Amino acid sequence: MIKVENISFARGEKVILRNFSMQLATGEMVLVSGENGSGKTTLLQLIGGVLTPSSGTITLGGKKLGEISVHDQARIRAIAPARRLFTLAFTVQELLEVLPKKERVSNVDAIVAALGLTDLLERKVTELSTGQQERVSVAIALCQEADFYLLDEPFSAQDQVNTQKMIQYLLALKSKKGILVITHNQDALRSYFDREITLSEPLQL
Repeated sequence: MIKVENISFARGEKVILRNFSMQLATGEMVLVSGENGSGKTTLLQLIGGVLTPSSGTITLGGKKLGEISVHDQARIRAIAPARRLFTLAFTVQELLEVLPKKERVSNVDAIVAALGLTDLLERKVTELSTGQQERVSVAIALCQEADFYLLDEPFSAQDQVNTQKMIQYLLALKSKKGILVITHNQDALRSYFDREITLSEPLQL
């Protein structure tokens, strides 16, 4: 289980999160929604260890985040950031094979098919459209063997068909995993999630 307990975080004088708590368990898919600036991406960066809260604790599998090695953290949770920047002209196939085989899931082909990437495997990622790159970013995370998957705006550049394909794969995946998804498309997609966490900008005191 991922537990976030009473965390606060600020950038300069701007408070992004204040005394925020949540948890993500295996077998559930949770939606995180909120206005721009409410802290959705910041929350994922805190759980991912990119940022450190000024107060509160984050635990993965009962251990505090700071007490877990980076390698072991990667075995617990995988993250697909919003707008992953691809600057090197690797093919999609090469990117999906960056992780050592022992750290990849066994059903990479199923992920590739579900995300509509089969015909793009030999294409250079830098030549792909924004929507295609977004699906590659999600695939990179899902190919990582982990207990939890945290996806930041995975549907933002997708049409309805690809959004549905991704949703259906995530629904099948969640029986053995925990999935946290940030999306602005909550009205259309809310019914697919077990519950929703809505962030709001904290009052400035």
